[in-house]
Amino acid sequence: MSGLGFITPALLGLSALAIPVFLLYMLRLRRTDMPISSTFLWQQLIRDREANAPWQRLRPNLLMLLQLLILAALVLALARPFAEVNTLTTGRIVLLLDASASMTATDMDGGQTRFEAAQKIALDTVNKLGSDDTMTVIRVSEVPEVLAAATRDRSVLKRAIRDARPSTVSADWQSALTLAAAGGRGVDNLRVVVLSDGGLPPNLPEIPGKVIYEEVGREDDNFALTALSVRALPDDSPQLFAQISNYGSSDVEVIFAVDLDDELFNALRYTVPAQSSIDVNMDDLPANFTRVKASISRPTGSNVPDYVESDNVGYAVFSPGGTGKALLVTNGNRFLDQIYSLQSGIELTTVTPDQGLPVGDYDLTILDSWLPTGDLPKGDLLVIDPPTSSPLFDVTGEGATPEIDAASGGLTDSDNPITRYVDFRTVNIRNFRTIARADWAKTIIQAADGSPLLLAGEFEGQQVAVLTFALQNSDLPLQLAWPILVSNLSEWYRPQRAISTAGDSLPPGSPITIRPTVEADAIEVERPDGEKATLELKDSAQVIYADTSETGLYKVEVKLGDDVVQKDAFAINLFDPTESAIAPREELTIGTAQGETRITSTAPEEKGRRELWMIIASVGLLILGIEWWYYHRNLSRKPKMLIGQSFRTNTKAAAPRWKIWAGRTR
Repeated sequence: MSGLGFITPALLGLSALAIPVFLLYMLRLRRTDMPISSTFLWQQLIRDREANAPWQRLRPNLLMLLQLLILAALVLALARPFAEVNTLTTGRIVLLLDASASMTATDMDGGQTRFEAAQKIALDTVNKLGSDDTMTVIRVSEVPEVLAAATRDRSVLKRAIRDARPSTVSADWQSALTLAAAGGRGVDNLRVVVLSDGGLPPNLPEIPGKVIYEEVGREDDNFALTALSVRALPDDSPQLFAQISNYGSSDVEVIFAVDLDDELFNALRYTVPAQSSIDVNMDDLPANFTRVKASISRPTGSNVPDYVESDNVGYAVFSPGGTGKALLVTNGNRFLDQIYSLQSGIELTTVTPDQGLPVGDYDLTILDSWLPTGDLPKGDLLVIDPPTSSPLFDVTGEGATPEIDAASGGLTDSDNPITRYVDFRTVNIRNFRTIARADWAKTIIQAADGSPLLLAGEFEGQQVAVLTFALQNSDLPLQLAWPILVSNLSEWYRPQRAISTAGDSLPPGSPITIRPTVEADAIEVERPDGEKATLELKDSAQVIYADTSETGLYKVEVKLGDDVVQKDAFAINLFDPTESAIAPREELTIGTAQGETRITSTAPEEKGRRELWMIIASVGLLILGIEWWYYHRNLSRKPKMLIGQSFRTNTKAAAPRWKIWAGRTR
């Protein structure tokens, strides 16, 4: 505190009301007339009355002192005294409260979380708001939430801040800052306060007004499970891949445990160097499991801290590869015949184009350098080196020796499940077909000039992929990318799943498309916390489920009436280095009206006003209670007769009530 003052100092003039109080106590008591039989024994009293003047000398009186103190407290409270204090900011404040997973780190005093420390800073800022200041509080998590909007009501602000809770997911700072900027357009004296440990992404939007960053957090010790995947390559047992990262400054020993379908499968001990990661591979998994849970923990006796625990667990869903019955139509292609013959769970039938399409339905039909002249076969399709146009597309010509972009490897989307772990940069192609009129498909792999090399999409309910070059005209079958690509395509084609995700898991907040492959009328989704939601299909063949803010396994049941006709599951994992690397940052880079600006966390420099009227008013109320008690205590000591007489005579004399309050009748 550096100074005191009054917001309404003119009301201090009410202290002049103390003068009437003094005057009332200087007035002599008024005598009461009482009839008596004789004045012979009352001569002295008669002389005193004749000498009685209206004023008397002021004498010490406890009641007078208490009443003056009450008046002083009332006047001071009305003048609204304040003390100047250091505060983060004043004016029109938008407070962004980071509620991401990193804010659950327990590296603050007494084992408190960073979020709890940020709440204390926010509450202190509320206490120091001036009379003209307003504050908006936004909780920044996977979806920004306005907790209190542009109010100066401290009780509303405090309740909103106290009731806020951190999450175990990443924060959407892009949307949060956009929301803050939208609410601050045209507002004078706007101040945006960011309470965070600094885990903000780059390229944030421009914010009007002044941005103030208050750093929360101290340590960097944390280890996390940052990747988890389960795959089955052709003719091989399932393999598990995981990554363990240590973001601290000390080497750490961890126990890596794997549960398959809720039963412990294996537990291994690893040492992870400081500021480094290790890869974990398991290739001895059984074939008959669907749910995977991996976790890391410290062994007993370890003294290396792990301040965030929500990133120590990961989940995955495994579905055995294969597409059931497959038909290969080819004039002879040992690469296709060999790899699909070795695919576990596939019953492969091979025919030549001269034989034509056999009778019967197949889950997958592979057309190698041939297309039927009539209708396309039912089921999913893999078209390789299409020689002519078809209802799917037009073949417009040939291209020679396409170049592959070295940076992207030809991949248009690195997160696409079809090209996950596929490296196309070293693949050489002699020639390929140029394709047009394939609006139903998305280009998955392309040449440097944009020509499609692999397309995939849905055409009239069929999953269709088109490879625009012949395998014999490339060295793709000799590359590691070939079996991985076939395995990924097999998973993409897989008809038994109601859910298709880009990989083994998705980040929190991602919407999931659920498309039953059987007749159904409803879908029930069970969250990791056990809460269930029922989604009706109605006229649509699919539904979108977006309530995925919690990490863990989500179970899906497809229903027809009361019967469960299909089951599936999907995993939501954090796997975000931004949240697991908890070392607090001293600077933020945020766009402002002056361009991109570095904002450094500094001690509070602005002066705020902490009003004291409530404290003074409370003291005045306490003194009033003491005064009331003291007066009635003295009153109870008088003889009851005198009290009654005094009451009757005072009633007859109609003594004003203000004289009684001032103590004349006391």
